[in-house]
Amino acid sequence: MILIVDSFFTGSHQYWGKELKKRLPFEVELLTLSGKFWKWRMEAGAIELAEKFKKLNKKPNCIIATDMVNIPLFYAYAGITIDRIPCIMYFHENQFSYPLSKKDTDIKEGRDNHYGFINLSSALFTKNLVFNSLFNQKSFFDGCLKLFKKLPNHKLKNDFDRLKSRIIYPGIESNPIVKESKNKPKMHTILWNHRWEHDKNPDLFLKGITALQKKKIPFKLIITGKGTEKNEVKRIINAQFHNELIHCGYCENKNEYLTLLQQATLLPVTSKHDFFGISVAEAMDAGCFAILPNHQAYPEHLENNFKSGVLYDYPEGFYEALIQSVGNDVVSATSTSSFYWEAIIAEWTELLQTIEQAHSSSLTIDTHTPYKRI
Repeated sequence: MILIVDSFFTGSHQYWGKELKKRLPFEVELLTLSGKFWKWRMEAGAIELAEKFKKLNKKPNCIIATDMVNIPLFYAYAGITIDRIPCIMYFHENQFSYPLSKKDTDIKEGRDNHYGFINLSSALFTKNLVFNSLFNQKSFFDGCLKLFKKLPNHKLKNDFDRLKSRIIYPGIESNPIVKESKNKPKMHTILWNHRWEHDKNPDLFLKGITALQKKKIPFKLIITGKGTEKNEVKRIINAQFHNELIHCGYCENKNEYLTLLQQATLLPVTSKHDFFGISVAEAMDAGCFAILPNHQAYPEHLENNFKSGVLYDYPEGFYEALIQSVGNDVVSATSTSSFYWEAIIAEWTELLQTIEQAHSSSLTIDTHTPYKRI
């Protein structure tokens, strides 16, 4: 049995965990806490998870724990050892390069290294690391090297240099609605399908579409994503873009969301930060041409897929890239093939079987899964 352990089980974490449970060709169980009070979850969530672990009727052959878990603390309180039950640490994000909120009150010198050190100690403990993007991997290792320079000695550096890591993307499912109808509107329809929060920089997005409006460039507009259902957001959008607006608000219904994606043609992304960008991959899979910042994980979405989008210098190059893209003909884009679940499950299966062989444990293949053992 594989046990997925996550102390912040919401949003992309929840989507990833549930999909792995459903799709992996092994028995998989979830051990999680709800996604709130993130600092407390990183500090003490491991203790609560360990208490839940002790009550399990069946112990796992392998644990996949996310970066939000203090993994050494979890193992200590659960009374288990890494030699008996190996662990893979999956990084949805890392605390060395996570963007700081203006509301954060306990940051000194621009970064609180304590939470980064929890990530580092967990990585040194598990020794098996998986990142959801190349950017996430690089920024973690760069952050660790900077932290080592601040420590009183460099003894941890020797263990750090022996860490093994690889990239396995979070996974998306091909949009079935696109397969049914590939007709895109002739007029460009601009899509926002991200959280309406500071790190996604909605202000830059609004300035961009306002510039189109002032230049009398016609377009339609779809606004969705967490936070867009709030009254203050709807007031802004409805007041200024009433004539262009097709939809504004978060979609609880998956089919409604996929239908909206299929109607859109352009995806302008203004985010300051993203460790992967599931919403970007979903929109590109639905045929949206992506206008992406040339930073963070975004260039990975156009790797071997350059016809599906354009990169711009962030933030000053956004307006030119947006205006130029709206002036071009509608182009049907696609997402990178390595992002789809078929490829993702094959990679996870291979990794878990390798760990099985190394630890002489026994993972039983579920013959009901549509994926074959490799």
